[in-house]
Amino acid sequence: GDARYPSNHPRNYKMHSSAGFVGRKSLQQTQRQLGVSIYEDDRMIQFLSSVANKQLYRSEDTNGSVYSYRITSHHDPPWHFDESPYTAILYLQNSEGGGEFDFVPWCRPSQSKDDIKGHDIVRQVLMEGNTDEVRHIAAEPGELIFFSGAHSFHRAAPVSGPTNRLGLVLTFGEEAGFANSRTVRDANEWDPKDASCLIKEDGER
Repeated sequence: GDARYPSNHPRNYKMHSSAGFVGRKSLQQTQRQLGVSIYEDDRMIQFLSSVANKQLYRSEDTNGSVYSYRITSHHDPPWHFDESPYTAILYLQNSEGGGEFDFVPWCRPSQSKDDIKGHDIVRQVLMEGNTDEVRHIAAEPGELIFFSGAHSFHRAAPVSGPTNRLGLVLTFGEEAGFANSRTVRDANEWDPKDASCLIKEDGER
């Protein structure tokens, strides 16, 4: 929570959330450095910089710069803003149902957690249940979504069925040396046991 705001303020809204994440340090230990090689490829950052129409920089975050995620029917992925200005998601595997990319594009003018517009969209979507401005993308495996996560409220929608939703997340800053804050780094649980399938290289998931 945020003690600067009253208990009923969007900054203090509480929700249950869960997902499985495997961080960069574990990906680097795989034989082919799964995912990391894509992130480090200069062609990727050159392409995304051209799309954003500005020079982007790789994050220096030891785990959150590039990571894989796993969503099962038991998970409840959270709505959130990113600290990284830009994010790319490479979709690897879909579930039988759900799992769309839900987002409200460019709804927070600044990257500040105190931005009133950001508070308003949290209140609208989460506290009031008004999803009129939410857009949905049903991405297929092999497709890449690129967006400004710091300015766009977003989530991975819950999934249904026995097959896991798998993806690779690449994060980028607008200045050299970017990394997530310690608060964000400490808030994420990296490499839980139920996400270990993400770093297998034999094709099993």
